[in-house]
Amino acid sequence: MAYEAAEDFGTEGWAYADSVSFDYTITDTNQLYDLVLTVDHTTDFAYENFYVQLDTYLPDGGHLTQALSLELADNYGQWHGECDGADCTTAISLQEGTRFTAPGEYRLVATQYSRDEVLAGVTGLGYRVIAVPEA
Repeated sequence: MAYEAAEDFGTEGWAYADSVSFDYTITDTNQLYDLVLTVDHTTDFAYENFYVQLDTYLPDGGHLTQALSLELADNYGQWHGECDGADCTTAISLQEGTRFTAPGEYRLVATQYSRDEVLAGVTGLGYRVIAVPEA
């Protein structure tokens, strides 16, 4: 694992004002990586999905922005993630087998971008940068 961190929102949910920042360092630009976002939520979460804005800050000062729908359930209401009682964790692949173009400090900032001021039932957000073993 190259990097792993998580933010706990507690039972209040995820508010617009609570963006989450993940700071990590990449040293090996020849290595392949999988980038994974994890969403912790309760089974009381009212939607199949919600939107986030992801801002990536690069070592050279560059900045990338992407709006993304995070799918937590299928059209029949079945959760995609692993659930233990009323608590679920869904892993969402952002990129698989990617290489970073430059070594240095990276930052991913996630901001909830939904129609609700507070996303009740979303209890945490995590981010993993996973070094992919060579085949």
